[in-house]
Amino acid sequence: MRAANSEFQRGVSLIELMIALVIGLFLILGAVTVYNQSRRTYQASEAVARLQESARLAMEVIEADVRMADFWGMSNRADIIENRAGPGESPPATFSAAQQANVSTCGAAGSNWVIDLDEYIDGSNDAYTLQCAASSYAAGTDVLVVRRASETLATTLDPNRVYLQTSRILGTLFVPTAGCTDATDPACIPAAYLPPASQSRALEARAYYVSSQSTLRNDVPSLRRKRFANVNAAGGNVMVDEEIVPGVEDMQVRFGIDTNADTNVDQYVAPGAVPANAQVISATIWLRVRAEDADVGHRDETAYQYGGMAAAVTPNDNYRRIVVSKTIQIRNTRA
Repeated sequence: MRAANSEFQRGVSLIELMIALVIGLFLILGAVTVYNQSRRTYQASEAVARLQESARLAMEVIEADVRMADFWGMSNRADIIENRAGPGESPPATFSAAQQANVSTCGAAGSNWVIDLDEYIDGSNDAYTLQCAASSYAAGTDVLVVRRASETLATTLDPNRVYLQTSRILGTLFVPTAGCTDATDPACIPAAYLPPASQSRALEARAYYVSSQSTLRNDVPSLRRKRFANVNAAGGNVMVDEEIVPGVEDMQVRFGIDTNADTNVDQYVAPGAVPANAQVISATIWLRVRAEDADVGHRDETAYQYGGMAAAVTPNDNYRRIVVSKTIQIRNTRA
């Protein structure tokens, strides 16, 4: 027996099919739109996270150095350290003529740039004034210079380095004699010092600056550092130029100075504008960090102005940016 109503079974009509297709297209379009929006949100969040990571790394490196400025081992006074010298002063006789030239390598002749311990922190405002060549210096950015003793005790002495030997009451700069490498041997360190009542530490002199290029790509800026490494030029580079982190396109610096010896900040000044009777006890650092790649869905029309900038900078491009700042206390100025 034939099934009831079997001759009346049909498929959907053309109109019904078209309506179903239209509804399906709307659903697919909605799903694709949600996916694209979620993807763009994720990419934007990822880009901001990378910017924050780069900014955090750059600031941590600078902060560690600035906080240790004016650190001289067992002594807390640069003015009692022998063989230091400032600009124009007679170079220490303990250094050979070649060594005297090399400790002035980043400054003018006779500047004693490396051993100018009284200027434990300085720099330049909106210009690169150092004599050691920069790697594509970014115009209009500040330079920060820090001098201090290494935080690590020296156990082996390098004849190509300048060391600081300090006790509780004395301090002196020296270059080890070739072949005398034991920092615990009284014959290898300056006279009148005996370990463990004195310590040997390498002298550090570093200059931070912003480059318009990086080792990643020539179109990516970076934070770089000139680091004093060698007092004997024949043995290698006197100043080592090293990249800290890519993406940093601006650094601005202001020093907090104490003008009445009460260990409090009385005013902030630009690098190179510290009065002769003032002491730098803090530094405020601003870093502007830019993404490595452009984001076509983003337009940066922010007017950036901070850190004493004479005029605002408005990029008007497709790169994401953040600005971070931090005030760093120089702990050793309060000792």
